[in-house]
Formats: sequence, C-alpha cells, structure tokens
Amino acid sequence: MSDNQYRGGPSVGGMWGCGVAALLGAPLFAVLIVGDALGDCAPDINCHKGFLSHVALPTAIAVTLIFVAVRALVGFIRRDGR
Repeated sequence: MSDNQYRGGPSVGGMWGCGVAALLGAPLFAVLIVGDALGDCAPDINCHKGFLSHVALPTAIAVTLIFVAVRALVGFIRRDGR
C-alpha cells in the first residue's frame, strides 16, 4: 500500500496526542479538584463555586489544547523526516 492510500485506525499523532493529554490532564484534574475542595467560601458570603466552571471546564480546555499541539507536532516531525 502506498503512502497516499487510506489507512484505517488512529494516526500516530492522534495516539501520541491522546497519551500525552491523558498523562498531563489527570494530574491537572486532581490538583484542580483538590483546590476546589479546599477553597471553601467564607460564611454569609455569596460566592460562585462550581465543579463545572472551576475544575471540569479548565481541564477540558487544557487537555484539548495539549492534544491538538502534540498531534500537530508529531505530524510535523513525521512529514519533515520523510
């Protein structure tokens, strides 16, 4: 099969991107969830804490950016090496 034909399955860049994003995303999630749990609001003050806005959303954004950057970097390195 030549290089310009379709090859099914995940790409090398996608696998590396997913792996690196998981390795960096899990500790980030743990730090943010601990920080969210420890950062209690003062009594009688209306504060806006939330798992979604303070833990899940920042983690999802960071993991997505890491995945895209690593995937693009691996793709660039593989194209440059040929």
